[in-house]
Amino acid sequence: MKSKGSFARKQSFLSLPTTRRLRRFGQLLLFGVILSRPAAACPCSDDPGGRGFMTTTAETYSAALSVSARRSLGQFDAHGKLRRLAATELEASEELLLRLALRAPRALEWQTELGAASYRFHTQSFAEQRRGLGDAALWGRYQLLEESMPHEPPWPALSVAGLLRAPLGAVASQQSSFGSGGVQLGLGTWELGGGVELQRSLGQVGLWWSAEFAYRLADQALGRPRKLGPRADLLFGTNLPLADWLSASASLAARFVGEVSLSGHTLEGTGERLLSVAGALSARDTARGFRSSVGLSLDPPFEGLSKNTTAAWALNATLGFSR
Repeated sequence: MKSKGSFARKQSFLSLPTTRRLRRFGQLLLFGVILSRPAAACPCSDDPGGRGFMTTTAETYSAALSVSARRSLGQFDAHGKLRRLAATELEASEELLLRLALRAPRALEWQTELGAASYRFHTQSFAEQRRGLGDAALWGRYQLLEESMPHEPPWPALSVAGLLRAPLGAVASQQSSFGSGGVQLGLGTWELGGGVELQRSLGQVGLWWSAEFAYRLADQALGRPRKLGPRADLLFGTNLPLADWLSASASLAARFVGEVSLSGHTLEGTGERLLSVAGALSARDTARGFRSSVGLSLDPPFEGLSKNTTAAWALNATLGFSR
């Protein structure tokens, strides 16, 4: 039951001018993310690193903590045919991910991330549950070109990145997992990669495009020689400011992974393809250095769109600080 005091507070909020109501909503959004219950979750050990810089050229360091919950809608086979999960089946994960960044010198940013995850999968005849740390990753991002001024030729901002991923997480022994789109606590091998990102502003709208390519080294994670296929991630996104402290973004991502080899033999039909769409609201307190976001992503359950992965949706929230 709501108290009279809480009802009075609700009335006073609704009576505020529109600008002050929007600002108050942003403060509540930031406060809500701060109070979000941390959930042990999937560090998404094979997620692309094409997320851009965490700091601006005027900042020295940044830290961000993300929590997310992911639920499967069905699984794509090697031909892109989708088998939807029955009402009695469940595939779910939660993720807690820490990312840190340091700018030194001004054009170069070092990023690192480490996470923990909890994963559950069950059908009428099979059940699996895993939790633990994920792989650790290190990126170096270098700003080659800054975006040109409006009166100059329309050059976009250009940056390049290098990636090193260390196999700290546990490798799944079962095939029941999210594939590229979700829980892999560990790849079980070292990964080396590189990427490029372009950014350009068109009036108030910001556009960006990034690509990341990675090579996985041979390993013995399953007790015999194994070689994971190379990975390529493409991302296109847009950002629109709604206020001086609030913005909305949307993105479209595609991932392609080559086929796996075991004991020197290529396993036909093990390559992966995944398409995803996402949207988010982001708030930032420039004076204090705090930032937060809430978002929703979807790997659409349409046959032929993806293969050897899982259709799923995920909710996420992030709280960060930069100085």
